Amino acid sequence: MRKRRDIAKTKILIVEDEIITAMSLKQLFEHWGLGKCKQASSGREAFEKMISEKPDIVLIDIHLKGEINGIETARQLQANSRVPIIFITGYSDEETIKKADKIKPVAYFVKPLDFYKLRSTIESVVSKKKRNLKQKKSSNL
Repeated sequence: MRKRRDIAKTKILIVEDEIITAMSLKQLFEHWGLGKCKQASSGREAFEKMISEKPDIVLIDIHLKGEINGIETARQLQANSRVPIIFITGYSDEETIKKADKIKPVAYFVKPLDFYKLRSTIESVVSKKKRNLKQKKSSNL
């Protein structure tokens, strides 16, 4: 039961410029009790949400409309925070994957998404993050 409460408190930032995809993910995650979801449709908006919302995990599309793509957005988000990144994309060519791998994402999902694997990955990342925080706190005692 405790694990479920921890998951439900998770803050998820979905960075996706396809509004239907973003809304679908948000509704699905909230239905599953995966946490509170916020959306951003560009890199600039993602930075603003990162500051105001302080998410626990970020799902980000690699190809975003606007000045910077998802890979660069993720790089800049991680420069200011150690937030786990999950890439979601319609692109799986070798060059894109190599660029994305430099960010060291916790996962890389190609659309159409396998929602159950995505859910499992989010739950795993959140559980690992909570365990690491508990270990860090206990070692500081």
